[in-house]
Amino acid sequence: MRAASVLAVLLAAASASAQPVDPYGNPTTPPPATPTTPATTPPSVPATPAQPATPQDPVLAEQVAQSLVDRAQDLLEAKVFADAKQLAVEALVQSPSGPAADRAKLVIKQANKALGIVEPAEAPPPPPPDTRPIQDPTKVDQPTPPEGGGPSPRTAAIVHGALYTGTIGAAIGSFFSHNEAAGAVPMGIAFGAAGGIVAPMLASHYHASEAQVREIGSGTLWGGVIGGLISGTVQGGDGGTVHGHTPLVGAAIGSTLGGLGGFYMAYNDKLTRGDVALVDTFGGIGTIGGLTLGMLMQPAQREAYTLNAAIGASAGVITALVVAPNSNTTPRRMLRVAGLAAAGGAWPFLILAADPHSSADQRVTGALSTLGLIGGAWLGFYLTRHMDEGLDVPDGDKAAKPDANDAPPAVVGRNSDGHWSLGGFALAPLSPQLSTDQGTALQLAAGTF
Repeated sequence: MRAASVLAVLLAAASASAQPVDPYGNPTTPPPATPTTPATTPPSVPATPAQPATPQDPVLAEQVAQSLVDRAQDLLEAKVFADAKQLAVEALVQSPSGPAADRAKLVIKQANKALGIVEPAEAPPPPPPDTRPIQDPTKVDQPTPPEGGGPSPRTAAIVHGALYTGTIGAAIGSFFSHNEAAGAVPMGIAFGAAGGIVAPMLASHYHASEAQVREIGSGTLWGGVIGGLISGTVQGGDGGTVHGHTPLVGAAIGSTLGGLGGFYMAYNDKLTRGDVALVDTFGGIGTIGGLTLGMLMQPAQREAYTLNAAIGASAGVITALVVAPNSNTTPRRMLRVAGLAAAGGAWPFLILAADPHSSADQRVTGALSTLGLIGGAWLGFYLTRHMDEGLDVPDGDKAAKPDANDAPPAVVGRNSDGHWSLGGFALAPLSPQLSTDQGTALQLAAGTF
């Protein structure tokens, strides 16, 4: 009996020392007193993921994660994808950032692909911080002008100032001698040089934009051209002799009147730089077109040529003033249109090389040149239809703060910003408070203050 008791004690001690170690660090529970059947480990993974070791031991957690990943890899190769993913997830729980974590993520990715699970796309990196200065939201951003096409009121003032004062000087100098050119040329040069110096100083003093300077300059230019042509036509009527000072005086008067009209438009900021370029282009096409049309007509009187040119210039300027507000033109674009129009009108003159005195050749040349001017201008507009889109805007602060257009309908109206403008014939039914008779009232003047 004593020997049997000692043997039982030894067997119990050996059984206790052979208990397996819990890989999760949980305290072991002594086996029950009654003998039981040894439990077998199921081949599948439990539904509930394993919890990290408590207390957390990094070394032990990493060992558990490695074991789980090894088993997950075996299941993945055995195509037991769901269990493989479950073990890999448990490995990540044990060691989220250890060496086993990368293997666990790879197993999860491969298992998801086999199971047809679409992984969520990675979120895009956050945008870099906006370090631009804060802009005033009340100001309208202006499109960037094309290279080389920025406002330059000084250059425009020099050119137009010299042309206008040179015309005035030439008209005055033509009276100093029987040979009009002997007095007109030096006086024109002297006055032109003075105007080229004074005009930019005036533009700078009054803070005029390039568009305003161009409006005044275009008025003096085409006013002078039309005035000189008309005065020459009038004096040369019925075969009369045209004296040199007559067209010069007419050009000086026309330049002054045109400059006043341009000043009115500039004061009210009617046109942009692109609008003025359109006026200059159409004015030039109309002038040349009037002369080539005269070649086609072969009039009996030579003065018909100048009359045609004056009418063509006037028609071109008026047409441009009408269509300019609804167009998208810039000086760069109109330079290309004018170049193609000039090329189209110039090539027919090669016909006159054979026989310049032939009336038939002159008529053909005139007809083809007129059509070439129109066709070249159309081609220029077509080829540049997408050029400088959105850049036909007022200069300076006019784009950010446009003129108010709140004057009541009237022949002459005043806007709330102080600008006066010509309106139209504003006809309205006569108010019954003014008269019991039916009638119509014409608003002559109205304003908003």
